Amino acid sequence: MLGFLFQAWAAFSPLASIVGACGVACVAVAFLGALFVPERLKLPLIGLGAALILGAAVWQAAEAKGTHDAFAVAAAANLKAERERADLAETLTRDLAEQATRDLAAEQAGSVTLKELTDALAHDPRRAGACVPRDLARRLRAL
Repeated sequence: MLGFLFQAWAAFSPLASIVGACGVACVAVAFLGALFVPERLKLPLIGLGAALILGAAVWQAAEAKGTHDAFAVAAAANLKAERERADLAETLTRDLAEQATRDLAAEQAGSVTLKELTDALAHDPRRAGACVPRDLARRLRAL
């Protein structure tokens, strides 16, 4: 509702309204001032009033058309910018999803490698279950 009022006010031409009101006044003087206006001035007053009313109407129509075109151009530019933002957001989302997939695959590969290493160490017959030499383990426990 507010957008419509804003556009209507932007399309309104006060000058065209004043000119149109002057045209109506000329016609009113020609018809209502029959007692005061000479007969030879009535027809030119009616013609002048009609010309002013017609000119004001054309002027107001041109003002409204220009405002409509300006709002249409602005709306098209806003729509284009919004589409570009949406495309950029979609591209960013897709890139982030691909990066997350690669990171997960790398982490899973690292986890598999670590599991293989721990399994190999757990089943290594040379270790006999000890991670460090006996002397070093004793000194570490003494700390």
